[in-house]
Amino acid sequence: MKTKSTQPRKKSSFTTIDIHLSRNDSNVSSSSSSSDGSDEEKKKIAIAKDSFDPKAYLDNRVMSPLQEACNALSMVPQMIFSAYFVLSGSWAKGATDMSYDASAPMIQQQQSNWLTNFLGDEYGWAENSGCIDHPMFPHLTALPPPTVMMVALAGIVHPIFSIVYHFNCMALEPIQRIPHWTRRLDHSFIHFAAACASYGTTGRMDYFLLNALFNLDCAIKQFETKICPKRNLRNVGLSVLMYTLPVLLRGHYLLYCQFFALFICAVYCFSKYPIGGWSHTLFHGFLSFLPYLMFSAALTLDSSQAQLSLAAQCASRKA
Repeated sequence: MKTKSTQPRKKSSFTTIDIHLSRNDSNVSSSSSSSDGSDEEKKKIAIAKDSFDPKAYLDNRVMSPLQEACNALSMVPQMIFSAYFVLSGSWAKGATDMSYDASAPMIQQQQSNWLTNFLGDEYGWAENSGCIDHPMFPHLTALPPPTVMMVALAGIVHPIFSIVYHFNCMALEPIQRIPHWTRRLDHSFIHFAAACASYGTTGRMDYFLLNALFNLDCAIKQFETKICPKRNLRNVGLSVLMYTLPVLLRGHYLLYCQFFALFICAVYCFSKYPIGGWSHTLFHGFLSFLPYLMFSAALTLDSSQAQLSLAAQCASRKA
């Protein structure tokens, strides 16, 4: 007669899922990891005792091809807004509304030297003063501050990978989506965007490098064979905290409250799925407002003010 072992199991601090997709089927099963586990058990989904049930998790989040298409398309607005905000000169609107003496000496910036080399001066698009006069971008009078450019980079690059992932989900079985390379890239570039955002909210290179190292480590973990949802979600939460906390520490309480309210709404949609399969689209909808808040934080930095003044002077001379 077999007796059950009375040895207490060691609890795992993180949820660990090891996905195995067989050639003929993609059945999902769960088992507790043990010291003498067989190879067959290692290929199944192993979950810590105190973790969630992955099958139930997926059952509650199965989305139709139409819903996945909407998930992909809901990432487009923040891409368009980020590009438009930079190229239309909207970042300099407050400064360019101020009047400057067009005959006053131009403010010289570090960006001015490489601006001419970047755009080329063959057609007179860039001046040695740092001003921009390009027929395609009539309202872009000068290069945006680096903080604004980093926020725009985050708002444009990450959605590309999210769109690819959600369009791929239209043809994938639910259980195939978790280990798929497009999901791993999508989540990795969330950390890329977080690293860029950390510079956008501080303008400090040392703080950016610290965040870049942390987020790089988090991105690499996305490609591990074993998927740890709790750990990955915790890392995303920490990366968000690291680029939003400086806003609070600088005393911009109203702006920080807007960040807080935005993430509360987004997290609620992501975790509770209040409207079923459409909840993820709503989740993306809330995050569409994130670039605007990020740009607002970047433009309050002291390091952004000189370039804003330069843009205002360039606009005055152009007028």
